[in-house]
Amino acid sequence: MKDYIVYLQEVLGLQNVMLPSSEGGTVRTQFYTPQGPFEPGEFQHYELVFLNILTQSKESLFLPEVQDLFVKMKSAMKLKNIQALELDCTVEDRSQLPSELAKHCEGKVVVVFSSFPKDIGELIFKGSGKWIETYSPAYLLEDAGAKKVVWNDLQKVMKELAL
Repeated sequence: MKDYIVYLQEVLGLQNVMLPSSEGGTVRTQFYTPQGPFEPGEFQHYELVFLNILTQSKESLFLPEVQDLFVKMKSAMKLKNIQALELDCTVEDRSQLPSELAKHCEGKVVVVFSSFPKDIGELIFKGSGKWIETYSPAYLLEDAGAKKVVWNDLQKVMKELAL
């Protein structure tokens, strides 16, 4: 496995290689920060959580070209005094995402970024907060026409957070 990871990094130029851990042969949801796996010391409450579903390594919020656009999106939202968390995640079953995130933290509003969003633009109660799915910043780099849809969704989040 180590040789394969070295190949991915040195030959293909991937900066980070995220592998799902196995427990009893099943793959579970994994959350990542720029520093690596998300492992908070204690349960945290956030006003806003940005959760980016990874289907390809080029979709990470933490890649420089994606990060540039994401920073502009957050700046447009005027999030100056908002406690926000930004995570990439790998997930087998999206329906389990709220319960998996709830093991680590909770958010008043959770923005789920995806290349293939479900229930796009709808604020839906899930767990202790409201969730909205929209297109990911990486997707917007490939399809700029979706920026208006995402901006409308982010405005709903701003309204929910009274920004």
